[in-house]
Amino acid sequence: MRLPAGRFAACLAAATLLCQPAFAADYPARPVTLVVGYTPGGAIDQSARLIASELAKRWKQSVIVDNKPGANATIAAAAVADAKPDGYTLLVAASSHNLNKFVNKNLRYDVEKSFTPVALTVEVPNVLVVSAASPYRDLGQLLAALREKKKPFSYGSQGVGGVPHLAGELFKIRTGTEILHVPYKGAAQGMTDLIGGVVDMSFPTPGSAMAYISQGKLRALAVASGERLAQLKDVPTFAEAGVPDYVISTWHGLLAPAGTPPEVVARINADVADILRDPAVQHAMEAQGNLAAKPLTAAEFGSKLSRELKVYGDLAARIDLRGS
Repeated sequence: MRLPAGRFAACLAAATLLCQPAFAADYPARPVTLVVGYTPGGAIDQSARLIASELAKRWKQSVIVDNKPGANATIAAAAVADAKPDGYTLLVAASSHNLNKFVNKNLRYDVEKSFTPVALTVEVPNVLVVSAASPYRDLGQLLAALREKKKPFSYGSQGVGGVPHLAGELFKIRTGTEILHVPYKGAAQGMTDLIGGVVDMSFPTPGSAMAYISQGKLRALAVASGERLAQLKDVPTFAEAGVPDYVISTWHGLLAPAGTPPEVVARINADVADILRDPAVQHAMEAQGNLAAKPLTAAEFGSKLSRELKVYGDLAARIDLRGS
């Protein structure tokens, strides 16, 4: 019997609704792949492998970490953007994912439209540090000196277009100060020159600076987060120190191809949230130099990415992220 077109459409829609929860309930029915755009052993790879291991325990399925390094993680992102949107191929993205929109003008995918936000896994706020030999013992003293303009000031970063670079540029905008950016080819030389007074300040992650702070070689003046860090409980946030609306961080998270069923996204998000609440996982993250993120819903993670893109877009309009 042939059904009228309207009745056929209604039946099809009902069947779709019935199938989606069943699909989510059965997920994952086979191995899941986490694609990482960086080489094995780094902070992003380490956090990905920790999350993969914990998900595998919960799902009773293999969770494979597939490293596809190159082109600032855009090779991995392109591969996931082209993958089937069924939840079995996920991208382990980092802050560079959003930055690539402004640094690389030839992306084969859309940073926003090609992906569905799934879960934030790591969030590490940047920290303003100066040499322990610096005369500035708090942010107020440093700002006063910057505004007096009696000498030129500089800040170091591990390269153009990275989060520490943007943190410095955002600080200049928020405080109305002039500071020369000195890019290095890596974090190590930048830290050495900061300790030695070659540059005046830097905006690294705690993982890059904590050892030097503990050794008394660097002094932390402020943390670019909404609340103080447990590892630096005596260091104020920028808002507490007098610079409001200054929050910037390095993050890792899971993205799925656009069109992934929302029920599957919600399942992954809920499981990741439970993992991040586990004290053993939090300690393991800290041992890696990472910090387990405060669990967000997929929608909240998407809103975070949108806000960050706006901030980066404003910065990109003021500076050349590809060569400044």
